[in-house]
Amino acid sequence: MNKLHNKKKLIFIQFILLISFGCADINSELCSKGTYNDGVFLYNDQPYTGKCLVYFEQNPEMVQEVRSFKKGLVHGNWIQYHGNGNVFYDSYAKNGEIHGKYSSFHPNGNKADEGKMNKGYKDGVWSYYNENGKLYKKELYKNKQLIDEEYY
Repeated sequence: MNKLHNKKKLIFIQFILLISFGCADINSELCSKGTYNDGVFLYNDQPYTGKCLVYFEQNPEMVQEVRSFKKGLVHGNWIQYHGNGNVFYDSYAKNGEIHGKYSSFHPNGNKADEGKMNKGYKDGVWSYYNENGKLYKKELYKNKQLIDEEYY
């Protein structure tokens, strides 16, 4: 029964991914066939624009990560999953750097941390949670530096 439930969950997640990102823009094999050259993702020796999927090696039917590129640079929404299908992190990138809202999650689905990235660096207030979802720490970043932290 548990294997059937997991299979249904996997199919549901992949269905949601296709609806969320659009069937036409996700290339399910491209991530494994492309290469990186000086931080630029290339497909057929050209900087790639679009989305692609990475699958777990131990379970090649299950999506591990959704990647997004613009002219070969990390750009747009990136999502990675735990082996159980729950989201591991959800982030945005712009022109090759993590930029904007960022969240990561524990394997049980509870939020692990959340904050904002500014051109690859933490910015503003970051909140950290234990596996039970309880806030245990906040940090304040400004100009690429940790300014203050508070424990709960």
